[in-house]
Amino acid sequence: MAWQRVASISEIDADGVLGVDVDGSSVALYRLGNEVFATAGICTHALAMLSDGFVEDGKIECPLHQGQFDIRSGKALCAPVTEDLRTYAVKLEGDDVCIDMERPAANAAPGPNAADGVRSVAQDNKADTRKSAVPNMQSDDSLTQRYVWPAEGLTRIPDWVYTDQTIYEREVEKIFHGRTWNYVALECEVPKGGDFIRSNVGPTPVVVVRADDGSINVFENRCSHRAAEFCRELSGNVKEFVCPYHQWSYDLQGNLAGVPFRRGVNGKGGMPADFDSSQHGLYRLNVTSHRGVVFASYVRDMEPFEDYLGPEVLKEFEATFDGRKPRLLGYYRHTLPGNWKLYHENLKDPYHATLLHTFLVTFGLLVAGNRSLMLADASGRHGVMASAKSEHKGVSRDTKKEMRAYRDGMTLAEPRFMDFVEEFDSPWSVTMATIWPNLIIQREMNTLGVRQIVPTGPHEFIMKWTMFGFEGDDDEMTRHRLRQGNLMGPAGFLGLEDNEAIKFVQDGMQHVPGGQHLVKLDPGVAAGTSESLISEASIRAMYRHWRAEMGL
Repeated sequence: MAWQRVASISEIDADGVLGVDVDGSSVALYRLGNEVFATAGICTHALAMLSDGFVEDGKIECPLHQGQFDIRSGKALCAPVTEDLRTYAVKLEGDDVCIDMERPAANAAPGPNAADGVRSVAQDNKADTRKSAVPNMQSDDSLTQRYVWPAEGLTRIPDWVYTDQTIYEREVEKIFHGRTWNYVALECEVPKGGDFIRSNVGPTPVVVVRADDGSINVFENRCSHRAAEFCRELSGNVKEFVCPYHQWSYDLQGNLAGVPFRRGVNGKGGMPADFDSSQHGLYRLNVTSHRGVVFASYVRDMEPFEDYLGPEVLKEFEATFDGRKPRLLGYYRHTLPGNWKLYHENLKDPYHATLLHTFLVTFGLLVAGNRSLMLADASGRHGVMASAKSEHKGVSRDTKKEMRAYRDGMTLAEPRFMDFVEEFDSPWSVTMATIWPNLIIQREMNTLGVRQIVPTGPHEFIMKWTMFGFEGDDDEMTRHRLRQGNLMGPAGFLGLEDNEAIKFVQDGMQHVPGGQHLVKLDPGVAAGTSESLISEASIRAMYRHWRAEMGL
């Protein structure tokens, strides 16, 4: 890229800062004496505009959290900022200020300007993708040198995939804040204008709200003033959102609506005269909805949701969300001491389901030999575990011997528990769909629910369960769905065993670190869909996708 004229010296106040846009990237220009310097225009910590900051002694102070950078080198000088600013070469031609966006300043701090694959915040904004500032983020080259995948390929998964903090932070950036549709709510949770719920995109707290015009908006639960989580209730109905700290208020579209004492008192204090409320609204995410299920993304040019799922997984999605309007029944919420990806693996691993779960195998819901499918989409990121219910008396003696969880003679005190009312256009009585990166759709006979994964670090995640039926269900069907709901949740007949198993795996990696996982079952399928329950091919497909997204 050649030198570009971006401003006149006379436009920049002495010892001041001017914000300009260069080819969609925000740039800050500084005038120190007779010299002009240029850096990326957005703070690396909290994405505030540096043109609103304060210049003093050759430093720029971020207006949001008062972190400071050296103007000449871009170096981060004090907490909370830890990542240096990108700098740009500047030359003066008379009154014209010219910069070269591909050349760093001569005295730039090492790191952000090096051709090592690290993208600047300005570049990320240009791509319409909001990234979290991650203090420990390393260059792509250094990551591939530090994190080496086993030579055996996808049949071995190293422990650092599940336990390393840097890997987790990169997942937040590349996956949850990357090119993904993240589940955030069911439409029936916000039926009226002003209805809202709190949700998450990865670890990032967001608010889902229905505006008065019927649209659904999703924005970060972070006041644009001092970063307070302004929404404190899990759900409710409001006319506006008011931050409890300084009472800045926002409308249901996320626009800044009110700033107390904006003009000060008696002509003193207040916001600058050029303060533009339209530039300080809440950060809004891209939103889509399909069959009453709401998704959000940090990426503006995401593909349509139907294309994101692919035809085979979309078919299973629409078999559950079949056009009837979902009706909310209730919630479970609990924390699991394991890596968030282990939950995806658990539902791409039909092998364990035939061995761990006494209830499943004894009552014929998922048994080796059942008509079944472990589906993976073409990308490998999504999957569906499906099985057709059989009578447990039909399980062969040899199969029973392999399944220690099988309990001959076990009966139910409530025989209606296993009743299956055929209501779906599907050959399966049990499906568990994993929608990358944070959603599980469960259809276990007639009990229905969605599970939202909220990672909090490499060793823990929160699971939010939302149980639902459909409008039009009579009282008997609603009671039946709730009765079968005892299979699920943190203490369910099935959920409890999975939760324990995930903890055992994470414990093993933490207490005896540096190992690898073996995922070789079903070698006839390298990675992808398998018709056998004794398979790990879908897990291999998921990590093929994960490695590509992570650059590892």
